[in-house]
Amino acid sequence: MIAAMSNDSEQKLKPTVPLTEAGYLRSFEAEIDVIAENELLVRGRMSDHRFTLGHVWALRTPEYEVVRAGAHQSAGDENEFSPELCARYSEIKGVRIGRGFSKRILTALGGLPGTQEHLFLAIEMARVGQQVYQFPPDFERQFPGRPGSLTEAAHIAWRKDRAYMPDLANSCYTYRDESAELFRHREVRCGFDAELTRPRPGQKAAFWRRKRVSIREGSAGDGRSAYVCESAMEDNIHDILVGFEIAGDGTISGAHSRGLRLPYHGICEDAQQRTPGLNGLSVTTDYVRQFAEYVGGSSGCTHLFDLSIDCLRLFRFSE
Repeated sequence: MIAAMSNDSEQKLKPTVPLTEAGYLRSFEAEIDVIAENELLVRGRMSDHRFTLGHVWALRTPEYEVVRAGAHQSAGDENEFSPELCARYSEIKGVRIGRGFSKRILTALGGLPGTQEHLFLAIEMARVGQQVYQFPPDFERQFPGRPGSLTEAAHIAWRKDRAYMPDLANSCYTYRDESAELFRHREVRCGFDAELTRPRPGQKAAFWRRKRVSIREGSAGDGRSAYVCESAMEDNIHDILVGFEIAGDGTISGAHSRGLRLPYHGICEDAQQRTPGLNGLSVTTDYVRQFAEYVGGSSGCTHLFDLSIDCLRLFRFSE
């Protein structure tokens, strides 16, 4: 392992994970199978150079409630990643994706070594679990008619998204109320297949996702030592990456992002343009609020925010 940077006069952060000579890399991958008309099977795996963990959920929709849960550990020092956590994991049964989710996971696991990694994996399971919709009977009758263009089809899909999952409304730039007007004067197309909202019982891998987050030692644009962070996500709907350098004093530079595959091409790109606004930001212990202001919220992108926070959670900040 290598030590944290120490040549800056004011060191305000350090990684909470051990970096090798090549840095740090954590990966996540998941698939969703369709069990029944209101039940999904979510399988996820997370690993870095220290551990490999797997979680399995049976998830009931549209409540997105975990009705069965299991976990397994295929790699990891038992003193750092307690196998007992896998035995306890079934106790999360009944948790719903949403407010209070993380607290419920922590309560069930009880703070043994490795709890934080199981929590990170559970959060990714929750994020991926809501990507497959199972529209109830008669739901689509709210949206009569056949679209005459790709933009009209995208607008209908957008309205269905917000109707099926009301929490999406104003959760990001694309799903804000004001974006309805953009369909009137822009060419917009869906970046996903309509079959994603009509999965068949028994369908395998109806949705898949791969993510990676990396940290390495490098330098900022002004030559100071810095941690170079990159976080990326690819799945049926998205191909998004965000990256930035963070100096020892917490200053962000080199912030950039790209979206090669997006849910609504013609609208989602707007939020990507906000990422360079992070440059010059001095990150503090209140980084969740800071990044929500710059890349999240109703003017930004939920995924850019999540990907950024995934990096920042791997540091400890001091004032």
